[in-house]
Amino acid sequence: MLLLGERPQYVDQLTERLTKLSGKLFEALPPGQPVVLKRTNDLYALEPSDRLFIVRSGNLCGHYDNRLCVYFESDDLIGLSQCYQLPSLRIAIEDSAEVQQYEADLILRFVNDTKERQAIWTSYLITLITLFQDAFGRNHRQVAQPNTGFLHFAAGQNIINQGDEAQEVFSILNGKAEVFVDDIRVGAVLADEIFGEMAVFTGEKRSATVRAETDCTVLAVPQADFISLIQSHPQTTMTLIENMARSIKTLNGQLTQSHVTRS
Repeated sequence: MLLLGERPQYVDQLTERLTKLSGKLFEALPPGQPVVLKRTNDLYALEPSDRLFIVRSGNLCGHYDNRLCVYFESDDLIGLSQCYQLPSLRIAIEDSAEVQQYEADLILRFVNDTKERQAIWTSYLITLITLFQDAFGRNHRQVAQPNTGFLHFAAGQNIINQGDEAQEVFSILNGKAEVFVDDIRVGAVLADEIFGEMAVFTGEKRSATVRAETDCTVLAVPQADFISLIQSHPQTTMTLIENMARSIKTLNGQLTQSHVTRS
């Protein structure tokens, strides 16, 4: 489980503890029904509330008040609050996700079957509650939030506009886009590439328009959450460096070509 937003070191320790408790608790759990869940904005609008899921792979995330706040990772248990009919995160799936599906009663009977499992289950729930309580206590802000999460753009639609204020960073999950400066095409953005980060870092307005060349699925992450993601996931930093290096190489090529043409 990856909670977005700036977080102190103890939050990562709690997350690690949650992972260990989950592994120990469910190591003897019989395999559930393997299911591939399709893309949806609300998993439990399609599934009964008495179903629980253990994540195996895929892009699953939780939204609170339409704000992206958590990514679910392998071995995370999803659906506890739904099965108890409690206010819950909206679970969204991008593209698809592989999960093990269980009837809620089966898992609840399993974790209460022995005193040892009951003790682990109690620790698991307390750790989970502490994580969310801490996250919302530190990061809940009574301000308008930018449009974040998984967004979809039809071919020809602008993803960002030159001159706009920069509040989020983007990555294309599917499709490709074109980059325009003053209505002149200067480059392209392909799947898995990050874009829009320079204006976020510098505080300047968008220097280019990015337009969907094909239908695109885009992940938008708020500035603060993106900085937190860089701090906790070094691979994101490497991706940024690769993107910037590619942009510099393209710009150098354009400058060289321009010089040759003038000569």
